[in-house]
Amino acid sequence: MSQMPRATVLTGNIADNWRTLDALHPGATTAAVVKADAYGLGAMRVARALRIAGCQTFFVAYAEEGLIVRKAAGKAARIFVLNGPVRSEMATYRDADLTAVLSSEAHVKLWGTAPKGSCALHFDTGMNRLGLPMDMSEKDLAALRRLQPVLIMSHLACADDPENPANTAQRKAFNEISDAFPDTPASLANSNGCYLGKGFAYDLTRPGLALYGGTTPPEKVKLKPGVILEASILATFSGQTGTKVGYGGTHTLPEDRILATCALGYADGIPRAGANQITGWLEGNPCPVLGRISMDLITLDVTDCVKHAKPGARVEFLGENAKLEVQAAACGTLGYELLTGLGPRVQRVYR
Repeated sequence: MSQMPRATVLTGNIADNWRTLDALHPGATTAAVVKADAYGLGAMRVARALRIAGCQTFFVAYAEEGLIVRKAAGKAARIFVLNGPVRSEMATYRDADLTAVLSSEAHVKLWGTAPKGSCALHFDTGMNRLGLPMDMSEKDLAALRRLQPVLIMSHLACADDPENPANTAQRKAFNEISDAFPDTPASLANSNGCYLGKGFAYDLTRPGLALYGGTTPPEKVKLKPGVILEASILATFSGQTGTKVGYGGTHTLPEDRILATCALGYADGIPRAGANQITGWLEGNPCPVLGRISMDLITLDVTDCVKHAKPGARVEFLGENAKLEVQAAACGTLGYELLTGLGPRVQRVYR
């Protein structure tokens, strides 16, 4: 068995999470955001599992990603490309039946003068990142309606903070736009937006990280982990009181402990900021990480489960015990970054 880190992608759990999120808003379509190779977990396998589960609408960032999802999800799926078109890719949009999300005046101009297929319109209601301006004249809006968009959309900036007044402000602004396109389906909610209530669902929701077990949903929403990240123990050894662990000696043992070294490091996507903060789990037992995280190695305290700490034993760093958002917070980051940062040495297997 290889000593390299392993990510077991639980496609059944991801499909179950999609069903759970779909049930939150029965009147809306639930899409799946599978950009960045399905958040690092493998777009081909993930999109195929979601399509089998009943998902028919997908979002990616680039046309190249859309081609992969088209192969996985089949001809009937609707695939939106969030970053919009460039002239050199117009034939790709047409031939692969990709739906371009137009979020700038340059996008609109290009789409109006080149061979094309279907499009969506993205308006900036407060994110200040991408999006068509809100203060468009009726003449400009009429020109956009002539493009016959299949969707109008915007993106919530503060949905992870349910009480933030920006959420209500963005919804109010989006209502103005949706009123200007009364015959076009509308979409505002990302993963956390799905938890804000019926008023944010509109016609289509766009969960991403929640599909993979991320976000912090309300108690009633039960999501499953989308991946189990494990690393092999290479060796165990005794550490005496006062022993300093790792580069820089940033952890000093307060008493005699049993330590284990695992084959996982920052080259595999575990941030160095997780030093002395994150936890591995061995046979259901928490094992704190001690000292700095090296390129290829992590040191754990396995004193309380030493009988399980044998070379070759696998320690869980993401999964049922090692919650994605808890581990991400311990690293001072987000679940998005932790998942998409899993390196190429991490072997993906599918279950």
